[in-house]
Amino acid sequence: MTGWKKIALVVVAVMCAVAAVGLTVVAFLADLETANQVASIVGALVGIAGFLVSLWALLRSGGAGVEASNGGVAAGRSIGRVVTGNNNRLNGAVPMPASSGGPGGSGGSSKADGRGSTAAGDSIGEVISGDGNTT
Repeated sequence: MTGWKKIALVVVAVMCAVAAVGLTVVAFLADLETANQVASIVGALVGIAGFLVSLWALLRSGGAGVEASNGGVAAGRSIGRVVTGNNNRLNGAVPMPASSGGPGGSGGSSKADGRGSTAAGDSIGEVISGDGNTT
């Protein structure tokens, strides 16, 4: 998680804690009718904020995707081994890529265009491209 995301997460958590304490104080100090009205207003504002954040996330992720064309290889996450070409001889186990994005990898947009090209949204273990390779 990047620095600004951590800060945003902490700010939202603090705001939620302050709102919970504030609503509890209103419930104890004021009558239940006033507490009900305050909770309704706070709930409506939180609902609108949640809607806006969801809409922003949906619109932001609209361009992400995986695209491979003209013989390329693309993946939204990690790739262990990619072998392209003719008459390749492979020995050994498939290497496991070290994911840099934590559990499940970071994922993301990747595009590979052209024979022998490889793209991944996270990490790539090994790429063998060309004809007649032996490993």
